[in-house]
Amino acid sequence: MLSSEARETQILRSHYAAHDGWLGLFAYQILRAGHIRTGPDHSIDRKDVPGHEFLFCLKGGGCVTFEGRSFKVGPSQLVWLPVREPHAHRPAPDDPWELLWLRLDSPNLSRLMAVLNIQNDPVFHFDRPDEIRALFEAALSYLSTASLASQACCDRVVAKLIEYLLESRGNRLLEPEVSSHKGLGRLMAQIHIHYNDHWDIEQLAAECRVSKSHLFRLFRSAFNKTPLNWLRDYRIAQAKRLLIETSDPITVIASKVGYSDPLYFSRDFKKRTGQSPRNFRASEHW
Repeated sequence: MLSSEARETQILRSHYAAHDGWLGLFAYQILRAGHIRTGPDHSIDRKDVPGHEFLFCLKGGGCVTFEGRSFKVGPSQLVWLPVREPHAHRPAPDDPWELLWLRLDSPNLSRLMAVLNIQNDPVFHFDRPDEIRALFEAALSYLSTASLASQACCDRVVAKLIEYLLESRGNRLLEPEVSSHKGLGRLMAQIHIHYNDHWDIEQLAAECRVSKSHLFRLFRSAFNKTPLNWLRDYRIAQAKRLLIETSDPITVIASKVGYSDPLYFSRDFKKRTGQSPRNFRASEHW
């Protein structure tokens, strides 16, 4: 049975971005945002609008559709809806949803969509949904004040929301074959501990318990890199940390991160960072 409050759609809050002139000043721009309690007949069916919509279901349920596929959404779940393509959403007729929603725009979002596999899995589940609600509420509050400072606050809120989305997916950010591959997980754990050891393709494949060709496919799928390029990048990242955190000579740091030849280390470091180890240490010194 429908409750009396759910029979008619109520727009509880609604905000538009105040100044288009601020576009581009921050990583993320909130174009619109609101809080709506829908009736059973409320529905949206659009061809395209700018940006990406994030719908957070407070109560009830509903369904979103894009690219000919439909996805159910329930309480405390968030759905990422790519609205630059034909899309629709509607409440569950017997239990219409109440939503907080944001429409965002940023060049980063299309790339994040691909990383998070939104086309196939747009619905997010959270261990701490109250924290997600608090972010939406904060964004609505900041949007009610049309100031540059409030836009900066909105940018911070959206960045935090993206952090939660990434956290909720965890190792599912990897391709399904990779995230479920125990051998790769074991290999990564060993590399993190023993990255300064000698590793070659044969040893990496043996630790992962796959063929060399399969190892290359796994790393391409997970990191878009070859295994040895991934290892070099990881070693260089550790070298950066040691250059800043210690006063060790560069030759010692080279050895600590797995380079037996300090000159080769210096060349590789400069190739990957654009600076020599010495210049990097000087430029990043606190």
